[in-house]
Amino acid sequence: MNQTKNNTYDKLLYYLSHEGVLRWEKFKDGINRLTQNQEPHKPSTYLKSLARLGHLDYNPAKLSHVVIAPAVLIDTAVKNRYVLVGSRTPTFLEKVKKCVADTGGKLDIKSDRYAPNTIVLSDLTKASCSEIESIGVHISRSFSAKLSKLLPTPKPTDFPRNNTNIPDPVNKFNLNNLEFEPYNQRHRNSGLYEIPRYVPIYILKSGVDQYIVPRDWGIWFTLSNRRNTTKHVTYNNGTVTLRVRDPLNLPLILDRCATLCSGFPPQLKGNFFYYSDVPGGIAYQITKSLQQNQGENNV
Repeated sequence: MNQTKNNTYDKLLYYLSHEGVLRWEKFKDGINRLTQNQEPHKPSTYLKSLARLGHLDYNPAKLSHVVIAPAVLIDTAVKNRYVLVGSRTPTFLEKVKKCVADTGGKLDIKSDRYAPNTIVLSDLTKASCSEIESIGVHISRSFSAKLSKLLPTPKPTDFPRNNTNIPDPVNKFNLNNLEFEPYNQRHRNSGLYEIPRYVPIYILKSGVDQYIVPRDWGIWFTLSNRRNTTKHVTYNNGTVTLRVRDPLNLPLILDRCATLCSGFPPQLKGNFFYYSDVPGGIAYQITKSLQQNQGENNV
């Protein structure tokens, strides 16, 4: 076993594990306190980091609160590698360490600058699993493979229709720089619009049809409508790595599936996020969920 320092992500995870549920405003207040009001990243950065690793859940379409996930030991796509996700406190983590030490397994702690420490377990025996389950940890075997079968392939029509005019001020998603920019023209042509509010609203307009969509799904719908997804998400069979262009984010359930294949957060290299140890079948399901045409798919 090794010891590593806790960063803001770890402390935020402990705080949320203690509270169970936090309203969005309280979640942001917690970040401010932990960073002494010198917040190095947006609150959404912390949210996405903890959520993609399975530590918390929220509704991307209506972000009012965040909820801690139960403690689960995930069997990754890498043989003999389990990672602990969900609720945890320092005291609970000590119990897990003791369970593993007493039954001959191994526990390693991997640190990351932009995520909480990853708790990696290996060489687990039946006795190890039994002891770990006895302290309230659910063990999910072949988690990423099972989750890939549940990945959604939504359409804009699956989301609420919007019949009102898109008001000012409004931002529009720019397909060239992948950012939302102020849009001052009176005519609202097809595209994805952001209505800036306390919690922004995103409206996808296609001809005369308009739908209220989560930000991330809306972006991928927009890219797909222009047959513009392939260069933004690709897969390398040789390195079993999924690559997503920065600053794009995969929708939460896809992000979590890709992340938990390895158990480690994606690494930003150059202009891309790299998800490691992603089997080809899972990569195919992810790109299919993003509505890449089969002919476009690099898997």
